[in-house]
Amino acid sequence: MHTFFEAAKIAISSILAHKLRSFLTLLGVIIGVFVVISVATVIEGANVYIKEKIATLGSGVFRVQKASLTGFGDFQKFLDALRKNPDLTIDDLYALRAGVTLADQLGAQDGTAQDIRYGNISLESVGVQGVTPDMITLSNLEVAQGRYFIEFDNDNRRDVCFIGSDVAKGLFPSSDPIGQEIRVGRDKFSVIGVATELGTVLGFSQDNFVLLPMNTFLKEYGSRRSLTFVVRAKKGADVERVHDQVRVVLRTRHKLNYNQADDFSIASDEETEQLFGSITKVVAGVAFPVVGTSLLIGGIVIMNIMLATVTERTREIGIRKSLGATRRDILVQFLVESSMLSGFGGLIGMLMAITLMSGVSKIAPVPVAVPLWAPIIAISVSTLVGLFFGIYPANRAAGLDPIVALRAD
Repeated sequence: MHTFFEAAKIAISSILAHKLRSFLTLLGVIIGVFVVISVATVIEGANVYIKEKIATLGSGVFRVQKASLTGFGDFQKFLDALRKNPDLTIDDLYALRAGVTLADQLGAQDGTAQDIRYGNISLESVGVQGVTPDMITLSNLEVAQGRYFIEFDNDNRRDVCFIGSDVAKGLFPSSDPIGQEIRVGRDKFSVIGVATELGTVLGFSQDNFVLLPMNTFLKEYGSRRSLTFVVRAKKGADVERVHDQVRVVLRTRHKLNYNQADDFSIASDEETEQLFGSITKVVAGVAFPVVGTSLLIGGIVIMNIMLATVTERTREIGIRKSLGATRRDILVQFLVESSMLSGFGGLIGMLMAITLMSGVSKIAPVPVAVPLWAPIIAISVSTLVGLFFGIYPANRAAGLDPIVALRAD
C-alpha cells in the first residue's frame, strides 16, 4: 500500500510537471469517454422519454388498429396490412363492447387535419380528432376549463368541441374560450372545454388539437374510415385473455377461418417500448464500437508517451534502483502513472459530456438521462486502457540495468 501511494505521488508530480504534454496525451481518452457518455445519455434519455411521453396508456391498456408497426424492420408488413386489412368501424366498436366482458373501458378515436378559425384569427393544419366520451379515462387528458364530452353529446351528434391549450391560446389570447364558436374546416362548433397543457414530444406540441364527439366527427368527415380502439382490462383480469376476447369478436365479424391470420393489430405500451428499444439497441450496437476506437487510439498514444517518458527518466530509474527500489516498485510506479493519466482523461471526458448534454437538453428537444452505469464503466474502461497500454513501457522501465541507467545522460 505504501508503494502504491508513493507511486501515485510521483505520478501526479510527473503529470503536473508536463501539463500540456499530459493534456495532449489524454485527448484521445477524453474524446472517447465524452462520446461514450454522450451516446449513452441520449439513448437512456430516449428510453425514459418513451416511457413517460410516448408509451402513455398504462398497465392493462392496449390499442386495436387496422395495422401497427410492432417490430423494427416490419415496415413493409405494416404497409401491406394497411392496404389489405378491412377498416375497423363504429359497428365493430359496439360489437366489442357487447362481447368483451373482461374490458373495463372501450373507446375509439380517429383523426384528420383541418384549418380552424375564430373571427380574423386562423390556425393551419390543426389535429382534429373524433373521440368517444370514455377516451378521457383512456388517455392522459385532463380538463382545465369547462367540461369533456358526455354520451348525450355523442348520441345526438352535437356540434361541440374540446380544444388543446395551444388552440385556446392561439384563438383566444385575451378572452374565455368556453361557449365561443370556432370554425373547423367549413363547419362551426361550440367550445365546451379546454385541456390541461401536455407539453411537447421531441419538439412537437401535444396541445394543438380539437376534439369532436365521435358520431359528430363521422357525420362531418364520413364513416368510411378505420378507427383505433383503446381497451382497458378490468382490474385483476389477465390482459392476454382480454386480447383473446377481442380477437374472437373481430375474427367472427370479419369471417376469418381458424387457419387465417388476424386482419387487425393489437398493440400495447410494452410493444411500443420494445419497438423503440430495438431501435436504440441498433444505434448503441453501431455507435459504441465506433466510439470505442477513440479509446483504443488514446491507449496507443499513452503507450508511446510512456515509452518516451521511460527514456527521459532512465537516470531517475537508475538512482531509485541503486537506493533499493525493486523491479516491482518501478513496475508499479509506471503502471500507476499510465492508469492515472487515462483515468483523469476519463473523468474530464465524463464531466464535459454531462455538462454539454445538460445544456443541449435545455435548448433543444433532446431527451437526456445519464445512466448510472455509463460514468462507472467509462472511468473504469479508460483506467484499464491506461493500465493495459502501460504494461509494456512499465516492463521496459523495470527491466533497466541500474548501472546502465546511471550512465545515461
